[in-house]
Amino acid sequence: MSPSLIRPHTFLIRAAFVLAALLAGCQSMQDMLGGVPKPTAHVIGVSIRGLSLENVVLLFDVEVQNPYSAGLPLIDLGYSLTSGGTKFLEGTVTPTGSIPARGSQVLQVPATVPFSSLYTTLKGIKPGANVPYTADFRIGVNVPVLGKIDVPLSKSGEFPVPAVPQVELSSLAVGKLSLDQMKATAILQIKNTNQFPLDLTRLGVSFALGGQEVGGSKLSNPVSLPSGQATKLEIPLSFSPRAVGIGLVNLLKGDQIAYKVSGSIDANTRYGPLSLPFSHIGNASITR
Repeated sequence: MSPSLIRPHTFLIRAAFVLAALLAGCQSMQDMLGGVPKPTAHVIGVSIRGLSLENVVLLFDVEVQNPYSAGLPLIDLGYSLTSGGTKFLEGTVTPTGSIPARGSQVLQVPATVPFSSLYTTLKGIKPGANVPYTADFRIGVNVPVLGKIDVPLSKSGEFPVPAVPQVELSSLAVGKLSLDQMKATAILQIKNTNQFPLDLTRLGVSFALGGQEVGGSKLSNPVSLPSGQATKLEIPLSFSPRAVGIGLVNLLKGDQIAYKVSGSIDANTRYGPLSLPFSHIGNASITR
């Protein structure tokens, strides 16, 4: 057999051996890398750093651990929040520095959730609700030899969407009534429309009767309001009908009067303090 006929066959055999060796080498490399410890991360704390009627600010404390003998430079960090499988927020953070060799570092990741967009994204969410969520994170680090790798982690929790309590003037008990002085007791009803308790620490309220401002008052003692419950407060009123107009005296002789109550409530919750402005217009019965 001539050499010219053998050479192509020999070349194919040798190429097959080379290819097999390369494939075996790649598999060995994957097996080797698979046994090497990788960076890990987990959320060690979640807090609410801001809560209002407009938004909530969540702060995640994420600890990243480095198993290597060299520092791991941080490249990027992305996060997303979902509820019931629906994504309602995502964002990125540009971290600086690196994770020390064989050490760890805590990264703080703030996430602001605007309620205006939450109402349109998540079905059935209303003011006063507790919203369950899952936060997914992806932390990019630069690993020697391997280059960039992503460290994933997730954390579940809930946050509140505050609602303003219902504040109404149930009735007005009129006592002394003259052109110079009117004394009465306003029966104010406050209902907690949130799915979480409120501890009222301050209440500032002003009253208008028959379209005329007649004064205001403040809460004297703290009041605890469980979810969905209401309480009634007796608030003394004293003013001069002559100063606000004779027409108010005639209105106070009737059985009902139009009113407006407005002000603000400061309350403590398990999520942190809240300041809740309120305003309500209605008609209240008059008793004597």
